[in-house]
Amino acid sequence: MVAGVSDLEVWPLIQKRDQTSLWLRHDLHAKYYRADTKCMIGSANITDAALGWTRQPNLELLIELPYGEQFVQFEMSLLSRCIQVDQQIYEQIKEITQGLKEQGVINISPAQDVLELSFAVANVSLGDIDCWTPRLRHPEDLYLAYIGRLDRLSTASQQAALGDLASLPVPMGLDRKMFEGYIAMLLLQLPVIRQIDVFVEQPQKFVAVREFLGNLDCFKSPDFDAERAWQTLMRWLLYFLPKRYSLSQPINLEVFLKIGSN
Repeated sequence: MVAGVSDLEVWPLIQKRDQTSLWLRHDLHAKYYRADTKCMIGSANITDAALGWTRQPNLELLIELPYGEQFVQFEMSLLSRCIQVDQQIYEQIKEITQGLKEQGVINISPAQDVLELSFAVANVSLGDIDCWTPRLRHPEDLYLAYIGRLDRLSTASQQAALGDLASLPVPMGLDRKMFEGYIAMLLLQLPVIRQIDVFVEQPQKFVAVREFLGNLDCFKSPDFDAERAWQTLMRWLLYFLPKRYSLSQPINLEVFLKIGSN
């Protein structure tokens, strides 16, 4: 949506219709349409130009395929890693999109110089984004690594920050506000964070989220430190998404919750 592939105005339209919802998938670009048993795939966007409603329509390509079990499995796999759009997510994406336009950022591409530095100096790997959690303990320092001020970070923080930046495709040239907003938008689309977002619909104790994280299939390794991973991730969520998450600290207790949840 940020790259301009999808029209943000589809969200208000969807809200006016019953039994409709909008979902995001961070790594999906192909077009897949299905109505009952009719399935079409290709490159076509649903726009005025694609539908021939403008004076200069586009030529769009779609291929009709028979709907069968393989498509059922595809849809289940697709939806299992999607994030459902709500008003807060919509407003955040809209704000980021407008900010990118104002700063003249059009093409969304990874920060190549930071990526090269991360591989050459920090010796990190992209790993599997499905199981990604942040490594940098102090999220406020991520911007320093992004703008190349590694001299202000410890060696451990340098390696952690570069590893995190290598896994998050952020365009170059953003100021701190836009950078942190962009990171927030990316976080909400990542599979592990999406699962936690659903889990904390009801306020959860620190230990409950730690155990939930440790029980996810991709973290079954005995070397995985669930407490450290959740503590770090919690800091990121509170820092980058302060309007969505909160931490309540009664006596001898930490309760993590999604703002506005029951």
